[in-house]
Amino acid sequence: MRQHPHAISRKDIHRLQGRLERRLRRPGLIVALLGAGGRGLAERRRIAAALQRRGIVALIPEDALPRTLSPSLAEEALLLDPSVSLVFLRVESWGSATELGQLRANPSVALKLRILVPPEHHPLHWRAGGYLADTYLTHLATYGHVYAVDGPRRVRLPSADALIPILAERFRQAKALDKLSNDFYTK
Repeated sequence: MRQHPHAISRKDIHRLQGRLERRLRRPGLIVALLGAGGRGLAERRRIAAALQRRGIVALIPEDALPRTLSPSLAEEALLLDPSVSLVFLRVESWGSATELGQLRANPSVALKLRILVPPEHHPLHWRAGGYLADTYLTHLATYGHVYAVDGPRRVRLPSADALIPILAERFRQAKALDKLSNDFYTK
């Protein structure tokens, strides 16, 4: 029986599987975790530890940047670095709401930005009014990354602790596979 000229052989499949497994084992992903201090900082440190166990580097500006630098200047410089792929921002305070406004104003950072909000402030889960909810809707429509987390008991939503590792891991896999599929099919 004659094989189709574009058919993939078992050998090609095994080679692809091996390359895929090697790519997925590489860390290759750096994410930044932003949000409120206090309880929020403790939560971000727990999330960073969970990401580290998956081989993903998590930067927390309070821990990664010198205290002598202005956070509003240093954070943006850090987030503009091309090695930082994702920026998770949990809006919990006036400070993190201000960060949102600053980061959304820079398209290079806004593309990386994943906003985590309580469900009562998410523009699709609740009819919250106000400027901040309007900002969420604009970001959602423009960049598509506003996630409701930690909802009331009657609404089953993921916690930030659960959602960030899921999104970071899937992004890393998609990034690795996109590059892999382009490499595989161009040879």
